[in-house]
Amino acid sequence: MIKDILLSFRDNFREKATNPFLGTYLIVWIIRNWELVYSLFNFNPNDTLEKKVIFIKSYYENNPFVEGSLWNIVWTFGVLVLTYFLLSISRAIVNLFEKQLKPWIYKKTDSKSIVLKSTYELIRNERDDLQLRLDKERESKSRLETIIKSLEEQVFKREQIVSKNEEEEIHKEKEDDESFELEQLYYELLNLGLIEDYKKTAVVSKKGEGISFNNKTIDKYLEFGLLEYLESNYSLDVKFYKVTEEGDKLLRYLKDK
Repeated sequence: MIKDILLSFRDNFREKATNPFLGTYLIVWIIRNWELVYSLFNFNPNDTLEKKVIFIKSYYENNPFVEGSLWNIVWTFGVLVLTYFLLSISRAIVNLFEKQLKPWIYKKTDSKSIVLKSTYELIRNERDDLQLRLDKERESKSRLETIIKSLEEQVFKREQIVSKNEEEEIHKEKEDDESFELEQLYYELLNLGLIEDYKKTAVVSKKGEGISFNNKTIDKYLEFGLLEYLESNYSLDVKFYKVTEEGDKLLRYLKDK
């Protein structure tokens, strides 16, 4: 409790002491009453408390407290006014040197290190304008890159679709060509009356059985690429053949017929 009171008193005293008016008033009072202050700290050790009190009363009889306090206030305001006046003059001198004399000296001694404020403002405005334009260009570039990427994706998808369609068309054309060729081959065999004979010959060949040397229709099948010669067995007077891929296609075509 006592500690809190002492801390509060200390903080209050510190706040008052740092106040410009109260601090100045304290200094003025000490200066105008220096005799009293000096005496309070330098009484003769043999003097009694009564003599000290008589001295203080005698001092204030010759120096009235109220009148002295009023004069202290007057002197305090005077000192404050003078202090701020001198501070203003010193600030004016500093500003004059910093804003006027120093640039002039630099201009005379090192003109390259300083520029006029108007020139500086102009360059700064140009820089800000260029920065703004640069930001806009970056934003525009970013939007264009997004659009270009989207268009590239669309082009890629379209190329895939076109490529797929082309492959399908090529495959279809190929199938159409094969169908046309098979159809032509079918009608040629049909005109020659060899459809059933070819079926039987293909079955024999697939079974691995030989075909007689005297079978002359084999030459037509070889000519059309339906059979492929493998070997001959002269002891049995037979030849062995293999059904080609084209021959298998014709068999499947005949089956669908």
